[in-house]
Amino acid sequence: MHHFFVTHNTKYQYTNIVQYKKHKGKFIMRKSFLSALTVFMMPFLAHASMPFVGTYQTIDDETNQPKSIVQIYQYQDGDDTEIGGRIIALYDTEGKISETLSNPTRIADNVDGKPTMVGLDIIWNMEWDEDDNEYSDGKIMDPKSGKVYSSVMWQDKPNVLNVRGKIGPFGRTQHWNTMTSDQLPADLQNLDTSNWKPAK
Repeated sequence: MHHFFVTHNTKYQYTNIVQYKKHKGKFIMRKSFLSALTVFMMPFLAHASMPFVGTYQTIDDETNQPKSIVQIYQYQDGDDTEIGGRIIALYDTEGKISETLSNPTRIADNVDGKPTMVGLDIIWNMEWDEDDNEYSDGKIMDPKSGKVYSSVMWQDKPNVLNVRGKIGPFGRTQHWNTMTSDQLPADLQNLDTSNWKPAK
C-alpha cells in the first residue's frame, strides 16, 4: 500500500512511513546547514569589496589639470554598506602632488570647522543600485564652497568614474581617473580604510 504525504505543496510518494521520516530528516538537516552557512558567511559578505572602491585623480573643470586624489571607500551605516569619498592628496598649479595625509596644509574655509582639505570627506551615503549599476541617494560636497549636492556615480568605460553632483535635474558631471598604487606617493600606498567613516 502506498502513502502520500504533502510537504511545501509538493506531493511525494513513499512506500512506508519510515521512508517519509528519513526524507523529512534530511530536508531539516539540509535547511539547518544552509542557515548556518549563511550566518557564517555574513561577515565575509559585509567586507566584500563594493564596485568602484579605489583611488581616483580628479580634474579641475577650468584648467583641465589634476586637482586632487580621492579615495573611494566602503563603510557600514547600521545594516547598510555605503560608499564614501575622502581627499587624500592635492596637486599644485604645476600638476605635482603638494599635500598628502602626512602634510595637510590648505584649509577648507567654507566648510564647518574649517578643516584641512586633505582628509576631508566629500562623498557619503552612496548606495549601490543593482538595477542601474550605479551609486545614488548620496551626497557630494564642493570643498571650496562648502555646498552639498545630491550625487550619482557610475562607469561607462574602464578606469574612468563619472561623478555627478546635482540639484534636481540640473548638475555637472566630472570624470575621475583610476590611479594604481605605483602612481601614488609612498604614504598613500596600501591605505587601511577599514575604520574610515564620513564625519557628517
